[in-house]
Amino acid sequence: MHALSKQQLKLRCQHAVHHQRRLYFIRPTAAAAPGSVSALTADLSTGLARQRLLYDGVVFDMDGTLTQAHIDFADMRARTGIPVGDLFVAMESWEEPERIKQSMDVILEIEAEAAKSVQGKEGLLELLQMLRGSDVKVALVTRNTNSSVAAFFQLIGEEWRGLFSEIRTREFRYVKPDKRLLLDVAQAWQLHPGRLLMVGDSFEDVEVGNAAGTATCLVAGGGNEAPGSNIGPPPGAIPTLSVSSLVELRRFLQDTAPCSSGEQGSDLSSSSSSSSSSSSSSLGMLGWSLRSSSESESDDEEAALPWLDPTAPGSPAAGLDFVDHLVEAGLLCTASTSFPRMGAAAGGLQACALGGGHRVLHVGCGDGALTKMLASKGLQVIGVDADVSAGTKRGLRCVAFEGAPLAAGSLSTLAASLKEPADAVLIYTGAAAGTAAGQGFSSAECLSVAALQEYRSVVKPSSGCVCVEVPLSSGSSAEEVQAQLRAAGYAVVCLDVLPAAGGQQRLRVVGRPQ
Repeated sequence: MHALSKQQLKLRCQHAVHHQRRLYFIRPTAAAAPGSVSALTADLSTGLARQRLLYDGVVFDMDGTLTQAHIDFADMRARTGIPVGDLFVAMESWEEPERIKQSMDVILEIEAEAAKSVQGKEGLLELLQMLRGSDVKVALVTRNTNSSVAAFFQLIGEEWRGLFSEIRTREFRYVKPDKRLLLDVAQAWQLHPGRLLMVGDSFEDVEVGNAAGTATCLVAGGGNEAPGSNIGPPPGAIPTLSVSSLVELRRFLQDTAPCSSGEQGSDLSSSSSSSSSSSSSSLGMLGWSLRSSSESESDDEEAALPWLDPTAPGSPAAGLDFVDHLVEAGLLCTASTSFPRMGAAAGGLQACALGGGHRVLHVGCGDGALTKMLASKGLQVIGVDADVSAGTKRGLRCVAFEGAPLAAGSLSTLAASLKEPADAVLIYTGAAAGTAAGQGFSSAECLSVAALQEYRSVVKPSSGCVCVEVPLSSGSSAEEVQAQLRAAGYAVVCLDVLPAAGGQQRLRVVGRPQ
């Protein structure tokens, strides 16, 4: 038998001590009150009762969340030439396969070395033990390799592998922050995404959860970046809740566990009881996709649509619903994998046999939140705006307007740099307040004669499309927009005026240059 490391011995001892103190629940003999949610469910395999938690499933990131990975990210960024932003998103934007392969080799080398000294986070086994004693499903999703996952279970003990009914690594077809990853887990469990909690230490962990409609929990650590760095989360990456450690996460899960009376439970790790919360407070801790179905029944429109604000906790990047609409309508083609270029050039990720997704120009990319979500779907995306610094910091490929935005010649630099025309131009502006603050575009601005002519210089004729969802300019109408597009030589594929939001109607239109 091989000798255990000090860290393994420490974790095994913690496990043994905690096992002796395990809390057992007695099956209630009386029926629960009508309409209440029982905190205990039967474990038919053992005859014991299992604790009911607020969430039906918990999905964990691995590195920096469950483990303390000693990865030198400064060295990794220096050697890959990616000073800022998401490494995977940045590499997927490169068009040189050899450059991608060389950078991935560097990442694999650093990760393999870090796996040799991986350590479990404080409170890890206590958290897993609590989840094992509940009726909650548990999954592990990581952008690391299968071998690193094997090292994780070697550290904590192979007996814990069975707790994780779903395990997804970078070898899976979907990778964070592609929301299809968590939707796939939810489908495997046959659970509503809003009933899941995504737990991680990076913005990508929060972004994938927010996009998929799960609740999200950010564990302090800054995404494994330099210790002491304090970077505020960008729109679309603001978590439902934040915790300082796995110990605090365990206490939160226990505090919010529903009791047989339908109220919140107490912290089982201490003798003091936490104050009970209302059902509306519990609802606020669930994913927005579940909250929306409940809150949309409200007569107060402003109260019914809080999840549309990308700066609100747990909310996705603005415009994802528009992107989903375009995909479902067949106007935007995503890749069947998240990062097809990386998979094809470097291996380790699944490559799309039929090639990547559409080439998309995201005009008015702003903070880059929606642009990043597009890139994670295997779309070949270039962000365009007057100021592209925010998008560049996210690792995105961006090009600034030449002169005034959407004026004649404003896309000339971009047009000259394209190897082939784009399949789609995407323009999305969220709240009407955005245009008032000088962010985004109104329908009059993005559908002007000059703008429509500029799109022709960068998009494929006939097969390409210009997809727009923006505030409808005052005094404008659907009929006028349709006439304007036809006069500019565009075929109108679809045109809708959406219900007013924030006091102003919204225009959704798709046109093809003929």
